Amino acid sequence: MTIRTTTDKRNNTKTDLLGPSFSIILASLGTSAAAVTLPELPGEFQGVSLDTTFVVSAYILATTALIVPVGRAGDLFGKRTVLIVGLSLFILGAFLAFHAPTLPILVASRFIQGAGAAAMMAMPLAQVRDVVTSNQIGRWMGAMGTMSAIGTASGPALGGAIIAGFGWRAVYLLQIPAAVIALGLCLFYVTDNKRTDTRAKIDVAGAGALAVFIASFTVFISDLASGFGALTAVFLAVAIIAVAGFWVIEHRTTVPILPLELLRSPRLRLSLAMNAIVSLVMMGILVVGPFFLTGGLGLTTAQMGLAMSVGPIASALSGIPAGRLTERIGSGRAVIVGGLAVTMATAGMAGLPYVFGVGGFIAAFMLLSPSYQVFLAALNTSVMEGAPNKDRGVTSGILNLSRNFGFILGASAISGVFWSLVNFGTGDETEAVSLAMAGTFALCSALALCVVLLAMLAKRHPDIEDVL
Repeated sequence: MTIRTTTDKRNNTKTDLLGPSFSIILASLGTSAAAVTLPELPGEFQGVSLDTTFVVSAYILATTALIVPVGRAGDLFGKRTVLIVGLSLFILGAFLAFHAPTLPILVASRFIQGAGAAAMMAMPLAQVRDVVTSNQIGRWMGAMGTMSAIGTASGPALGGAIIAGFGWRAVYLLQIPAAVIALGLCLFYVTDNKRTDTRAKIDVAGAGALAVFIASFTVFISDLASGFGALTAVFLAVAIIAVAGFWVIEHRTTVPILPLELLRSPRLRLSLAMNAIVSLVMMGILVVGPFFLTGGLGLTTAQMGLAMSVGPIASALSGIPAGRLTERIGSGRAVIVGGLAVTMATAGMAGLPYVFGVGGFIAAFMLLSPSYQVFLAALNTSVMEGAPNKDRGVTSGILNLSRNFGFILGASAISGVFWSLVNFGTGDETEAVSLAMAGTFALCSALALCVVLLAMLAKRHPDIEDVL
Protein backbone atom coordinates (compact mmCIF):
# COMPACT_ATOMS: atom_id res chain seq x y z
CA MET A 1 0.00 0.00 0.00
CA THR A 2 1.32 3.42 -0.92
CA ILE A 3 1.72 5.79 2.02
CA ARG A 4 0.84 9.41 1.36
CA THR A 5 2.65 12.35 2.75
CA THR A 6 0.80 15.29 4.31
CA THR A 7 1.22 17.24 1.07
CA ASP A 8 -0.21 14.34 -0.92
CA LYS A 9 -3.25 14.29 1.34
CA ARG A 10 -3.85 17.99 1.00
CA ASN A 11 -3.56 17.93 -2.79
CA ASN A 12 -5.84 14.93 -3.33
CA THR A 13 -8.48 15.41 -0.64
CA LYS A 14 -11.16 17.02 -2.82
CA THR A 15 -10.94 14.48 -5.64
CA ASP A 16 -10.63 11.49 -3.29
CA LEU A 17 -13.78 12.47 -1.40
CA LEU A 18 -15.88 13.61 -4.37
CA GLY A 19 -17.27 10.13 -5.07
CA PRO A 20 -17.87 9.27 -1.38
CA SER A 21 -19.60 12.63 -0.84
CA PHE A 22 -21.92 12.02 -3.80
CA SER A 23 -22.57 8.53 -2.42
CA ILE A 24 -23.88 9.95 0.86
CA ILE A 25 -26.26 12.24 -1.04
CA LEU A 26 -27.62 9.29 -3.01
CA ALA A 27 -27.98 7.09 0.09
CA SER A 28 -30.02 9.80 1.85
CA LEU A 29 -31.99 10.50 -1.31
CA GLY A 30 -32.84 6.81 -1.47
CA THR A 31 -34.98 7.16 1.63
CA SER A 32 -36.64 10.54 1.21
CA ALA A 33 -37.36 10.31 -2.54
CA ALA A 34 -38.91 6.86 -2.21
CA ALA A 35 -41.23 8.06 0.56
CA VAL A 36 -43.14 10.33 -1.84
CA THR A 37 -43.85 7.40 -4.17
CA LEU A 38 -45.95 5.60 -1.55
CA PRO A 39 -49.32 7.25 -2.40
CA GLU A 40 -48.91 6.04 -6.01
CA LEU A 41 -48.35 2.38 -5.17
CA PRO A 42 -51.84 1.19 -4.09
CA GLY A 43 -53.21 2.08 -7.52
CA GLU A 44 -50.31 0.26 -9.23
CA PHE A 45 -50.39 -2.90 -7.12
CA GLN A 46 -54.08 -3.50 -6.44
CA GLY A 47 -55.25 -6.46 -4.39
CA VAL A 48 -51.94 -6.85 -2.51
CA SER A 49 -52.16 -7.16 1.27
CA LEU A 50 -48.53 -6.13 1.82
CA ASP A 51 -48.21 -2.66 3.36
CA THR A 52 -46.66 -0.19 0.89
CA THR A 53 -44.62 1.40 3.70
CA PHE A 54 -42.34 -1.65 3.49
CA VAL A 55 -40.89 0.00 0.38
CA VAL A 56 -39.24 2.53 2.69
CA SER A 57 -38.76 0.38 5.80
CA ALA A 58 -37.01 -2.43 3.86
CA TYR A 59 -34.38 0.07 2.72
CA ILE A 60 -33.86 1.45 6.24
CA LEU A 61 -33.81 -2.03 7.76
CA ALA A 62 -31.15 -3.27 5.34
CA THR A 63 -29.00 -0.21 5.92
CA THR A 64 -29.25 -0.52 9.71
CA ALA A 65 -28.71 -4.28 9.84
CA LEU A 66 -25.69 -4.35 7.51
CA ILE A 67 -23.84 -1.14 8.30
CA VAL A 68 -21.49 -2.65 10.91
CA PRO A 69 -20.57 -5.76 8.83
CA VAL A 70 -20.04 -3.48 5.83
CA GLY A 71 -17.77 -1.24 7.91
CA ARG A 72 -15.73 -4.25 8.96
CA ALA A 73 -15.49 -5.39 5.35
CA GLY A 74 -14.02 -1.99 4.50
CA ASP A 75 -11.27 -2.51 7.07
CA LEU A 76 -10.46 -5.96 5.71
CA PHE A 77 -10.84 -5.62 1.95
CA GLY A 78 -10.40 -1.90 1.34
CA LYS A 79 -12.86 0.95 1.72
CA ARG A 80 -12.80 1.79 -2.00
CA THR A 81 -13.62 -1.81 -2.91
CA VAL A 82 -16.54 -2.00 -0.50
CA LEU A 83 -17.88 1.40 -1.60
CA ILE A 84 -17.78 0.30 -5.25
CA VAL A 85 -19.66 -2.91 -4.39
CA GLY A 86 -22.19 -0.83 -2.44
CA LEU A 87 -22.78 1.52 -5.36
CA SER A 88 -23.17 -1.46 -7.67
CA LEU A 89 -25.83 -2.96 -5.38
CA PHE A 90 -27.57 0.41 -5.20
CA ILE A 91 -27.70 0.55 -9.01
CA LEU A 92 -28.94 -3.06 -9.23
CA GLY A 93 -31.66 -2.37 -6.66
CA ALA A 94 -32.79 0.77 -8.52
CA PHE A 95 -32.92 -1.17 -11.82
CA LEU A 96 -34.99 -3.95 -10.27
CA ALA A 97 -37.29 -1.44 -8.54
CA PHE A 98 -37.91 0.35 -11.85
CA HIS A 99 -38.97 -2.94 -13.48
CA ALA A 100 -40.71 -4.46 -10.41
CA PRO A 101 -43.90 -6.22 -11.58
CA THR A 102 -45.20 -6.83 -8.04
CA LEU A 103 -45.03 -5.10 -4.68
CA PRO A 104 -43.03 -7.92 -2.98
CA ILE A 105 -40.39 -7.67 -5.74
CA LEU A 106 -40.30 -3.89 -5.28
CA VAL A 107 -39.73 -4.37 -1.53
CA ALA A 108 -36.97 -6.93 -2.21
CA SER A 109 -35.36 -4.50 -4.67
CA ARG A 110 -35.38 -1.80 -2.03
CA PHE A 111 -33.68 -4.17 0.41
CA ILE A 112 -30.89 -4.66 -2.13
CA GLN A 113 -30.62 -0.88 -2.50
CA GLY A 114 -30.45 -0.53 1.28
CA ALA A 115 -27.63 -3.06 1.45
CA GLY A 116 -25.69 -0.92 -1.01
CA ALA A 117 -26.58 2.24 0.89
CA ALA A 118 -25.00 0.77 4.04
CA ALA A 119 -21.61 0.94 2.33
CA MET A 120 -22.39 4.36 0.87
CA MET A 121 -23.00 5.71 4.38
CA ALA A 122 -20.28 3.88 6.36
CA MET A 123 -17.29 4.18 4.04
CA PRO A 124 -17.14 7.97 3.50
CA LEU A 125 -16.57 8.82 7.20
CA ALA A 126 -13.77 6.26 7.39
CA GLN A 127 -12.26 7.58 4.15
CA VAL A 128 -12.22 11.11 5.54
CA ARG A 129 -10.00 9.91 8.37
CA ASP A 130 -7.70 8.18 5.87
CA VAL A 131 -7.11 11.03 3.42
CA VAL A 132 -7.60 14.27 5.37
CA THR A 133 -4.94 15.94 7.44
CA SER A 134 -5.67 16.15 11.17
CA ASN A 135 -6.34 19.89 11.15
CA GLN A 136 -9.06 19.54 8.49
CA ILE A 137 -11.04 16.56 9.79
CA GLY A 138 -13.72 18.73 11.39
CA ARG A 139 -14.67 20.61 8.23
CA TRP A 140 -14.89 17.39 6.21
CA MET A 141 -17.02 15.69 8.84
CA GLY A 142 -19.26 18.75 8.64
CA ALA A 143 -19.26 18.50 4.85
CA MET A 144 -20.42 14.88 5.05
CA GLY A 145 -23.27 16.03 7.28
CA THR A 146 -24.15 18.60 4.64
CA MET A 147 -24.21 15.91 1.95
CA SER A 148 -26.63 13.83 4.00
CA ALA A 149 -28.86 16.85 4.62
CA ILE A 150 -28.85 17.75 0.91
CA GLY A 151 -30.04 14.27 0.00
CA THR A 152 -32.73 14.27 2.66
CA ALA A 153 -33.94 17.79 1.87
CA SER A 154 -34.01 17.41 -1.92
CA GLY A 155 -35.68 13.99 -1.95
CA PRO A 156 -39.33 15.01 -1.46
CA ALA A 157 -39.20 17.96 -3.87
CA LEU A 158 -37.19 16.12 -6.52
CA GLY A 159 -39.24 12.95 -6.16
CA GLY A 160 -42.50 14.88 -6.37
CA ALA A 161 -41.41 16.66 -9.54
CA ILE A 162 -40.30 13.42 -11.18
CA ILE A 163 -43.55 11.64 -10.29
CA ALA A 164 -45.63 14.52 -11.64
CA GLY A 165 -43.80 14.43 -14.97
CA PHE A 166 -42.86 10.80 -15.52
CA GLY A 167 -44.49 8.56 -12.89
CA TRP A 168 -43.18 6.91 -9.74
CA ARG A 169 -40.94 4.38 -11.52
CA ALA A 170 -38.85 7.23 -12.91
CA VAL A 171 -37.71 8.02 -9.35
CA TYR A 172 -35.71 4.77 -9.41
CA LEU A 173 -34.72 5.03 -13.08
CA LEU A 174 -33.03 8.41 -12.57
CA GLN A 175 -31.10 7.11 -9.57
CA ILE A 176 -29.16 4.82 -11.91
CA PRO A 177 -27.19 7.42 -13.93
CA ALA A 178 -26.53 9.43 -10.76
CA ALA A 179 -25.11 6.35 -9.03
CA VAL A 180 -23.08 5.47 -12.15
CA ILE A 181 -21.47 8.93 -11.95
CA ALA A 182 -20.61 8.34 -8.27
CA LEU A 183 -19.23 4.92 -9.19
CA GLY A 184 -17.04 6.44 -11.90
CA LEU A 185 -15.70 9.07 -9.51
CA CYS A 186 -14.77 6.36 -7.01
CA LEU A 187 -13.13 4.18 -9.66
CA PHE A 188 -11.01 7.01 -11.06
CA TYR A 189 -10.16 9.09 -8.01
CA VAL A 190 -10.45 7.09 -4.78
CA THR A 191 -7.25 5.42 -3.59
CA ASP A 192 -7.67 2.02 -1.97
CA ASN A 193 -6.16 1.23 1.39
CA LYS A 194 -6.62 -2.50 1.70
CA ARG A 195 -5.02 -4.12 4.70
CA THR A 196 -2.15 -6.46 4.03
CA ASP A 197 -3.36 -8.86 6.73
CA THR A 198 -3.34 -12.30 5.14
CA ARG A 199 -6.06 -13.47 7.56
CA ALA A 200 -8.54 -11.03 6.03
CA LYS A 201 -11.94 -12.65 6.06
CA ILE A 202 -15.46 -11.81 7.07
CA ASP A 203 -16.91 -13.32 10.23
CA VAL A 204 -20.04 -14.53 8.46
CA ALA A 205 -21.60 -16.11 11.55
CA GLY A 206 -21.06 -12.98 13.63
CA ALA A 207 -22.34 -10.73 10.85
CA GLY A 208 -25.44 -12.89 10.45
CA ALA A 209 -26.20 -12.92 14.19
CA LEU A 210 -25.73 -9.14 14.40
CA ALA A 211 -27.97 -8.55 11.39
CA VAL A 212 -30.71 -10.78 12.83
CA PHE A 213 -30.50 -8.95 16.18
CA ILE A 214 -30.71 -5.51 14.58
CA ALA A 215 -33.54 -6.49 12.24
CA SER A 216 -35.63 -8.20 14.92
CA PHE A 217 -35.00 -5.47 17.49
CA THR A 218 -35.93 -2.79 14.95
CA VAL A 219 -39.21 -4.54 14.13
CA PHE A 220 -39.85 -5.05 17.86
CA ILE A 221 -39.45 -1.34 18.58
CA SER A 222 -41.64 -0.40 15.63
CA ASP A 223 -44.39 -2.83 16.65
CA LEU A 224 -44.21 -1.80 20.29
CA ALA A 225 -45.94 1.48 19.45
CA SER A 226 -49.08 -0.54 18.65
CA GLY A 227 -48.94 -2.50 21.90
CA PHE A 228 -47.16 -5.59 23.20
CA GLY A 229 -48.68 -8.64 21.53
CA ALA A 230 -47.66 -12.20 20.71
CA LEU A 231 -45.82 -11.24 17.52
CA THR A 232 -43.98 -8.45 19.33
CA ALA A 233 -42.88 -10.96 21.96
CA VAL A 234 -41.55 -13.27 19.24
CA PHE A 235 -39.39 -10.50 17.76
CA LEU A 236 -38.08 -9.64 21.23
CA ALA A 237 -37.18 -13.28 21.88
CA VAL A 238 -35.40 -13.55 18.53
CA ALA A 239 -33.46 -10.36 19.31
CA ILE A 240 -32.34 -11.70 22.70
CA ILE A 241 -31.27 -15.05 21.25
CA ALA A 242 -29.44 -13.34 18.38
CA VAL A 243 -27.49 -10.92 20.58
CA ALA A 244 -26.52 -13.75 22.95
CA GLY A 245 -25.34 -15.81 19.98
CA PHE A 246 -23.44 -12.84 18.61
CA TRP A 247 -21.64 -12.33 21.92
CA VAL A 248 -20.56 -16.00 22.03
CA ILE A 249 -19.41 -15.99 18.40
CA GLU A 250 -17.38 -12.80 18.77
CA HIS A 251 -15.58 -14.15 21.83
CA ARG A 252 -14.55 -17.29 19.98
CA THR A 253 -13.55 -15.96 16.56
CA THR A 254 -10.06 -14.65 15.78
CA VAL A 255 -11.27 -11.92 13.39
CA PRO A 256 -14.58 -10.63 14.85
CA ILE A 257 -17.01 -8.58 12.81
CA LEU A 258 -17.15 -6.15 15.72
CA PRO A 259 -13.95 -6.10 17.81
CA LEU A 260 -15.23 -6.24 21.38
CA GLU A 261 -12.24 -4.27 22.65
CA LEU A 262 -13.73 -1.25 20.89
CA LEU A 263 -16.89 -1.51 22.98
CA ARG A 264 -14.83 -1.89 26.14
CA SER A 265 -13.79 1.74 25.80
CA PRO A 266 -16.00 3.85 28.13
CA ARG A 267 -15.30 6.90 25.97
CA LEU A 268 -16.66 5.21 22.84
CA ARG A 269 -19.68 3.83 24.70
CA LEU A 270 -20.38 7.32 26.03
CA SER A 271 -20.12 8.80 22.53
CA LEU A 272 -22.46 6.18 21.08
CA ALA A 273 -25.01 6.84 23.83
CA MET A 274 -24.89 10.60 23.23
CA ASN A 275 -25.23 10.04 19.48
CA ALA A 276 -28.30 7.85 19.97
CA ILE A 277 -29.98 10.25 22.42
CA VAL A 278 -29.55 13.33 20.22
CA SER A 279 -30.72 11.35 17.18
CA LEU A 280 -33.80 10.31 19.16
CA VAL A 281 -34.48 13.97 19.93
CA MET A 282 -34.07 14.96 16.28
CA MET A 283 -36.47 12.25 15.15
CA GLY A 284 -39.00 13.76 17.53
CA ILE A 285 -39.39 16.88 15.40
CA LEU A 286 -39.80 14.80 12.24
CA VAL A 287 -42.58 12.59 13.63
CA VAL A 288 -44.36 15.13 15.86
CA GLY A 289 -43.91 18.32 13.82
CA PRO A 290 -46.32 17.46 10.95
CA PHE A 291 -49.11 16.51 13.38
CA PHE A 292 -48.64 19.71 15.35
CA LEU A 293 -48.58 21.91 12.26
CA THR A 294 -51.74 20.40 10.79
CA GLY A 295 -53.66 19.51 13.96
CA GLY A 296 -52.43 22.24 16.28
CA LEU A 297 -51.95 25.17 13.92
CA GLY A 298 -54.39 24.21 11.17
CA LEU A 299 -51.91 24.31 8.27
CA THR A 300 -52.68 22.57 5.00
CA THR A 301 -50.49 19.69 3.86
CA ALA A 302 -48.66 21.95 1.40
CA GLN A 303 -48.05 24.60 4.07
CA MET A 304 -46.87 21.92 6.49
CA GLY A 305 -44.39 20.64 3.89
CA LEU A 306 -42.94 24.11 3.42
CA ALA A 307 -42.59 24.63 7.17
CA MET A 308 -40.89 21.24 7.61
CA SER A 309 -38.45 21.94 4.76
CA VAL A 310 -36.67 24.72 6.69
CA GLY A 311 -34.91 22.18 8.88
CA PRO A 312 -33.11 20.16 6.18
CA ILE A 313 -32.28 23.39 4.31
CA ALA A 314 -30.74 24.89 7.45
CA SER A 315 -28.82 21.65 7.99
CA ALA A 316 -27.43 21.69 4.46
CA LEU A 317 -26.23 25.27 4.86
CA SER A 318 -24.66 24.78 8.28
CA GLY A 319 -22.70 21.54 7.88
CA ILE A 320 -19.37 22.98 6.73
CA PRO A 321 -19.45 25.95 9.17
CA ALA A 322 -20.16 23.41 11.93
CA GLY A 323 -17.06 21.48 10.91
CA ARG A 324 -14.91 24.61 10.91
CA LEU A 325 -16.17 25.48 14.39
CA THR A 326 -15.10 22.01 15.51
CA GLU A 327 -11.60 22.63 14.15
CA ARG A 328 -11.39 26.04 15.81
CA ILE A 329 -12.47 25.13 19.35
CA GLY A 330 -11.73 21.39 19.41
CA SER A 331 -14.11 18.47 19.10
CA GLY A 332 -14.62 18.07 22.87
CA ARG A 333 -15.78 21.66 23.36
CA ALA A 334 -17.79 21.61 20.14
CA VAL A 335 -19.76 18.58 21.35
CA ILE A 336 -20.71 20.57 24.47
CA VAL A 337 -21.57 23.68 22.42
CA GLY A 338 -23.69 21.63 20.00
CA GLY A 339 -25.42 19.83 22.87
CA LEU A 340 -26.20 23.11 24.64
CA ALA A 341 -27.57 24.57 21.41
CA VAL A 342 -29.78 21.49 20.90
CA THR A 343 -31.00 21.86 24.51
CA MET A 344 -31.94 25.50 23.98
CA ALA A 345 -33.50 24.82 20.57
CA THR A 346 -35.68 22.00 21.91
CA ALA A 347 -36.71 24.22 24.81
CA GLY A 348 -37.63 26.84 22.20
CA MET A 349 -39.56 24.20 20.28
CA ALA A 350 -41.55 23.52 23.45
CA GLY A 351 -42.49 27.17 23.98
CA LEU A 352 -42.15 29.32 20.87
CA PRO A 353 -44.72 27.55 18.65
CA TYR A 354 -47.24 27.56 21.50
CA VAL A 355 -46.87 31.35 21.85
CA PHE A 356 -46.01 32.54 18.31
CA GLY A 357 -47.55 29.82 16.16
CA VAL A 358 -45.90 28.77 12.90
CA GLY A 359 -43.35 31.60 13.12
CA GLY A 360 -42.17 30.27 16.46
CA PHE A 361 -41.98 26.74 15.04
CA ILE A 362 -39.86 27.85 12.08
CA ALA A 363 -37.55 29.92 14.32
CA ALA A 364 -36.99 26.99 16.69
CA PHE A 365 -36.50 24.52 13.83
CA MET A 366 -33.98 26.81 12.14
CA LEU A 367 -31.99 26.87 15.39
CA LEU A 368 -32.34 23.15 16.04
CA SER A 369 -30.99 21.92 12.69
CA PRO A 370 -27.63 23.81 12.75
CA SER A 371 -27.26 22.88 16.43
CA TYR A 372 -27.53 19.22 15.47
CA GLN A 373 -24.98 19.70 12.71
CA VAL A 374 -22.48 21.19 15.18
CA PHE A 375 -23.02 18.28 17.57
CA LEU A 376 -22.80 15.68 14.78
CA ALA A 377 -19.64 17.10 13.18
CA ALA A 378 -17.93 17.37 16.57
CA LEU A 379 -18.90 13.90 17.76
CA ASN A 380 -17.93 12.25 14.46
CA THR A 381 -14.60 14.04 14.55
CA SER A 382 -13.95 13.06 18.16
CA VAL A 383 -14.73 9.39 17.59
CA MET A 384 -12.95 9.01 14.25
CA GLU A 385 -9.84 10.84 15.49
CA GLY A 386 -9.45 8.18 18.16
CA ALA A 387 -10.29 5.21 15.95
CA PRO A 388 -7.41 2.74 15.38
CA ASN A 389 -6.25 2.58 11.77
CA LYS A 390 -7.32 -1.04 11.42
CA ASP A 391 -10.82 -0.38 12.76
CA ARG A 392 -11.89 2.88 11.09
CA GLY A 393 -14.47 1.26 8.87
CA VAL A 394 -16.20 -0.65 11.65
CA THR A 395 -16.03 2.41 13.94
CA SER A 396 -17.82 4.43 11.28
CA GLY A 397 -20.38 1.64 11.01
CA ILE A 398 -20.99 1.66 14.77
CA LEU A 399 -21.45 5.44 14.72
CA ASN A 400 -24.05 5.17 11.98
CA LEU A 401 -25.72 2.27 13.78
CA SER A 402 -26.09 4.22 17.03
CA ARG A 403 -27.60 7.13 15.08
CA ASN A 404 -30.04 4.81 13.28
CA PHE A 405 -31.05 3.20 16.56
CA GLY A 406 -31.73 6.67 17.93
CA PHE A 407 -33.93 7.44 14.94
CA ILE A 408 -35.81 4.15 15.32
CA LEU A 409 -36.34 4.60 19.07
CA GLY A 410 -37.31 8.23 18.54
CA ALA A 411 -39.95 7.39 15.95
CA SER A 412 -41.60 5.03 18.39
CA ALA A 413 -40.93 6.59 21.81
CA ILE A 414 -41.35 10.30 21.01
CA SER A 415 -44.47 9.60 18.97
CA GLY A 416 -45.82 7.53 21.87
CA VAL A 417 -45.18 10.34 24.36
CA PHE A 418 -46.83 12.90 22.09
CA TRP A 419 -50.03 10.90 21.53
CA SER A 420 -50.22 9.93 25.19
CA LEU A 421 -50.19 13.61 26.09
CA VAL A 422 -52.78 14.37 23.40
CA ASN A 423 -55.10 11.68 24.78
CA PHE A 424 -54.46 12.85 28.33
CA GLY A 425 -55.65 16.34 27.46
CA THR A 426 -59.25 17.39 27.79
CA GLY A 427 -61.41 19.86 25.95
CA ASP A 428 -60.39 21.37 22.64
CA GLU A 429 -58.40 19.01 20.40
CA THR A 430 -56.30 21.82 18.93
CA GLU A 431 -55.30 22.95 22.41
CA ALA A 432 -54.52 19.36 23.40
CA VAL A 433 -52.18 18.96 20.41
CA SER A 434 -50.41 22.23 21.21
CA LEU A 435 -49.90 21.31 24.86
CA ALA A 436 -48.70 17.83 23.87
CA MET A 437 -46.15 19.44 21.56
CA ALA A 438 -44.88 21.60 24.43
CA GLY A 439 -44.69 18.65 26.82
CA THR A 440 -42.95 16.38 24.32
CA PHE A 441 -40.22 18.88 23.57
CA ALA A 442 -39.77 19.78 27.21
CA LEU A 443 -38.83 16.10 27.62
CA CYS A 444 -36.55 16.31 24.56
CA SER A 445 -34.83 19.33 26.07
CA ALA A 446 -34.22 17.40 29.30
CA LEU A 447 -32.69 14.52 27.31
CA ALA A 448 -30.45 16.94 25.42
CA LEU A 449 -29.31 18.45 28.73
CA CYS A 450 -28.31 14.96 29.90
CA VAL A 451 -26.12 14.71 26.79
CA VAL A 452 -24.46 18.02 27.68
CA LEU A 453 -23.69 16.74 31.19
CA LEU A 454 -22.18 13.56 29.75
CA ALA A 455 -20.07 15.59 27.30
CA MET A 456 -18.85 17.82 30.12
CA LEU A 457 -17.91 14.74 32.13
CA ALA A 458 -15.90 13.39 29.20
CA LYS A 459 -14.20 16.77 28.64
CA ARG A 460 -13.34 17.25 32.31
CA HIS A 461 -11.95 13.75 32.69
CA PRO A 462 -9.82 12.83 29.64
CA ASP A 463 -9.03 9.51 31.33
CA ILE A 464 -12.69 8.73 31.67
CA GLU A 465 -11.91 5.02 31.94
CA ASP A 466 -10.78 5.77 35.50
CA VAL A 467 -14.05 7.58 36.27
CA LEU A 468 -16.65 5.17 34.91
